[in-house]
Amino acid sequence: MSSYRASGYWYDKGTSVPGAVDLLNLMRRFREAERKMRAQTRNSMGMNETDMSALRFLLAEHRKGVIPRQRDFAAELGISHASISVLIDRLCRDGYAERIVHPSDRRSVGIIPTQYSDTEVRGTLHEMHERMMDAVNMLSEGERIAAAKFLEAMIRSVEIADRPTEPPAPKGTQSSGLAEGAIPSIQPDNA
Repeated sequence: MSSYRASGYWYDKGTSVPGAVDLLNLMRRFREAERKMRAQTRNSMGMNETDMSALRFLLAEHRKGVIPRQRDFAAELGISHASISVLIDRLCRDGYAERIVHPSDRRSVGIIPTQYSDTEVRGTLHEMHERMMDAVNMLSEGERIAAAKFLEAMIRSVEIADRPTEPPAPKGTQSSGLAEGAIPSIQPDNA
């Protein structure tokens, strides 16, 4: 049983194990801290959220040895090809990316990060990444396994919540349990 008190994140005397609500509150605090950090990073780099997402995608693809095309950005970010073109123009204008002839298809344009973008992102986020690694390195192997199990379960719970659900039936009606368009079988009364 949790010793969680509604007023905060402290535990009663003698209790050192956080309860379920405590962990969920800590997750909420982490998400809020991360949201603030991302906003501060975007502001310091003069970018909006979509530009920052595009830059993260570009750098991740570069680390994998992949040269993305504009259509790859559109698919990743879920925005139109026209919007991607404007976004890539901005990244190039601000010195974060450049367009090149794609090495595997000379008729296509590839997007690569500049040395400036890598240096800027590393300089902006380096200290935070170091602190995060320090926090993870403080955990024992068993604690890392437990943390990974917890985080994977949290990811699954959110992914399930993202799935579309059937709207509830209007009050006063009962669901037949049949799929829409299904024809119920007729059973004799003595069946």
